[in-house]
Amino acid sequence: MGIVMRNILLCLMLGTGCSIYYETIVPVRVWRTAWVKYTAVPAFALGFLVIAFTEIPPYILQPVRVIAVLWLASWIYFQIKAVQSLILSVLFCAAMWIVTAIVVSAVYALPPEYRGLEMIEEELSYSVLLCLMLVFHFRYRKKISGLTGAQWARFGYFPIFSMIVIMAISMMMGGGDTERLVAVAGFGVLNVIALYFIGNILEKDAQVQEMRLLQERTQNQMKMYQNMQKNYERQRRDLHDYKNQLTCIQGLLLEDRREEALHYVETLNGRLRKNADFVNTNHAVVNVVLNQKYQSALERNITMLLSVNDLSGLTMREEDLVTLLVNLLDNAVEACEKLEENRVIRFKMVLEEGELILSVRNPVAVPVIIDGRRIVTTKKDGGGNHGIGLLNVNGVIERSGGTSALRCEDGWFCFSAMIPAAE
Repeated sequence: MGIVMRNILLCLMLGTGCSIYYETIVPVRVWRTAWVKYTAVPAFALGFLVIAFTEIPPYILQPVRVIAVLWLASWIYFQIKAVQSLILSVLFCAAMWIVTAIVVSAVYALPPEYRGLEMIEEELSYSVLLCLMLVFHFRYRKKISGLTGAQWARFGYFPIFSMIVIMAISMMMGGGDTERLVAVAGFGVLNVIALYFIGNILEKDAQVQEMRLLQERTQNQMKMYQNMQKNYERQRRDLHDYKNQLTCIQGLLLEDRREEALHYVETLNGRLRKNADFVNTNHAVVNVVLNQKYQSALERNITMLLSVNDLSGLTMREEDLVTLLVNLLDNAVEACEKLEENRVIRFKMVLEEGELILSVRNPVAVPVIIDGRRIVTTKKDGGGNHGIGLLNVNGVIERSGGTSALRCEDGWFCFSAMIPAAE
């Protein structure tokens, strides 16, 4: 019974370390049932328990079991692609092997009176690993925004190389002499330094992206304020003009020229409808952006079909809403401008059961190549700003705890997202 409890405790420690590790690097998957996300630690622990109570394979295959458990659990509970999950799983396994090798070598090198620590080598190793994961989490949480495909390819070699070297060192650790301890410790220090520099690179990338997002937010807000100012000036001019129009209508009625007065009123109604706001969601910022983009699309002979409901319960920050809507609709308008016909945008933004459901569909001239949640663009496409816009959109969605998806089929590009965005 004592062995079982010991294994359960060790597996829970490992499971907690794994969960902290992945939460620091990649966003947690959003579930409709909130409690599901809290089962990540038990899931990792259960996988390690299965390993603990099954027959031990040849030494060279032992890490494969750990990597398989990490890969499967992380792919289920976190928003990550299979290849990225594999790389992170190998990296965590390498870290675990490094810590274990250093702790075992250090205990073996201690004076004979401390040899009793050999009985709790695993407890010591997993405790050190858990502490390192906590330090990693508090050092880099909210600073690592995720890696691009090129970065995954660049950093993916490091954990694989580490794993090979660790296996080679571990296989010749039978004697545990000082030279081998120095080799293990030295390689461990090199790995720590490498991880530190990787972390700094990721942090710098996150800062660059944040600055880019901040710059875009500022530009979007300036555009919105400029449009509000234009609308205000237009309303002032219209008010002054309508006073004159009313005087004219009054004169026509006094002269009993009713048909001319009626025609005059119909003309004014047409102008009013053209300048009126077509969208009202009970949310000021959403109204401003949607009405502005609706008018902009009309001027470009693009039809925008809107499906919205009462959005007064939205709790998202105004700048995040502007980033979402401006980027998505600008991209859709830009795509439609390349078409000769079927220039239509289907936009949906509804609040249901505390979640914001957002969808934008538009036809495309050529099929869009999609890699995960980003669009693969070339210099010929001129899609640099398009890619940056979607990068900023995904950044907002991830910070809000939401999920998004891209697809392109039958000549239509579709973006969809679900975001917890209400009290």
